[in-house]
Amino acid sequence: MAAHQAHCRAWPGLSTARNSLTSELTVQGPVKDTLRKLAELALTHLANFAFPLVFAILCGRVLGLHDFGIVSFYTALTAFLGVIIEFGFDWLGIREVSQAADDPARQHRLLCNVTAAKLLIASLVASVTTGSVLWFRGVDQWVLVLPMVAYMLGFAMDVGWYLRALERTRVLLTITTAIRLSAIGLLWVLVSRPGDMSGALWTYAFVSVATSATAWVALSHRQLARFVRPRWSVIAGLMRRASAIVFGNLSGALLTNGGVALLGITADPATVGAANLALRVRMAGQAVLLPIKQLTFVRLSALALTSPAQAVRVGRMSLAALLGVGTVIGVAILFAAEFIVRQVFLGEYPVAVGLIMLLGLSVPLNAAAELFGMQCLIAFGQERSYAMVVVVAAAVFITMLLLVPTGALSYGWALLAAEASLALVAGLRLRAVLKKKL
Repeated sequence: MAAHQAHCRAWPGLSTARNSLTSELTVQGPVKDTLRKLAELALTHLANFAFPLVFAILCGRVLGLHDFGIVSFYTALTAFLGVIIEFGFDWLGIREVSQAADDPARQHRLLCNVTAAKLLIASLVASVTTGSVLWFRGVDQWVLVLPMVAYMLGFAMDVGWYLRALERTRVLLTITTAIRLSAIGLLWVLVSRPGDMSGALWTYAFVSVATSATAWVALSHRQLARFVRPRWSVIAGLMRRASAIVFGNLSGALLTNGGVALLGITADPATVGAANLALRVRMAGQAVLLPIKQLTFVRLSALALTSPAQAVRVGRMSLAALLGVGTVIGVAILFAAEFIVRQVFLGEYPVAVGLIMLLGLSVPLNAAAELFGMQCLIAFGQERSYAMVVVVAAAVFITMLLLVPTGALSYGWALLAAEASLALVAGLRLRAVLKKKL
């Protein structure tokens, strides 16, 4: 040790260079790790949202526009009900797990109690929905309702939020990709001729159930989860804290799958199918942005309490990336709209083209709105403010959809107006919150 110190005194530049190199490696390590996780999340969501697009193409070709519209009603209704089942637990859970990084026991308790709460809600939602749908649409619809119930129960068991909170992105990527590829093969077998609507819906249910089951096995194998008996008091507390989030999420879901389900009641199946295709195209484009959104939320949650100024810097960097990439995606959707419609429905359908173009324009608006509202307001503990601004956007959407005469493109114009209002109101509210914290 003495010889080493003497050597460093004789060559002071060597010590400085070593310290500089160590510092550089320390900086580069987290950067490389962040880029790797972003890439893995990007591939995860590419697989996650590519499947609904492949689903739409295969079902649209085989089933035809009318039957695809019926399938679209059930998938949109199920996705909307999934927001009730999720109940805001995913965002709340990510925040809580991120802030309990040094307490694995607390993380395991959160996982088990959140899952128990979601299963309870799913059982109630599935029971009410089954009775209501069979009453209004006929008992013969049970073959389409049953896979919808299976999907909801599988969705309740989903632990993707937990893997994201732990930043185990590679595990999430492997599971998501393997299940979606299997589902595409299953879809090819089950949907081979007109009328195979139940086969299409069972494929959707398979994705939900298989993804959740495989993720739980992976968590157990890696000792990332340990069973903890759920406690009613903890579940009630989680529900109380997440109530504002789910209220906002429901209002937000009304703009997407809820709007398509509403069209299923008020419009003809062809228009429903066109709106559903447009929504799936937008969701596929948004999959590119989701890695940035989700990793940003994890980092914002960790910094919001301890370093608000640094959280703001992370948010600004994320906003620049989201707007830049979102604009490119929106323009690409505009140019590809006509080609997509011809490939799916094997013909010309101007309404579908117009809806895809309008929803493409909404991509950068949606990215900014989600960053200001769902991510930043929740990360800073402003769940009620988030719910309030989304309710405003939902009111704009319903007004435009039902009261403003815009013809067959009403869904697209209503969604565009709602996203713009959400970005504006959420941005103003976030600015007011940050003035108090900085």
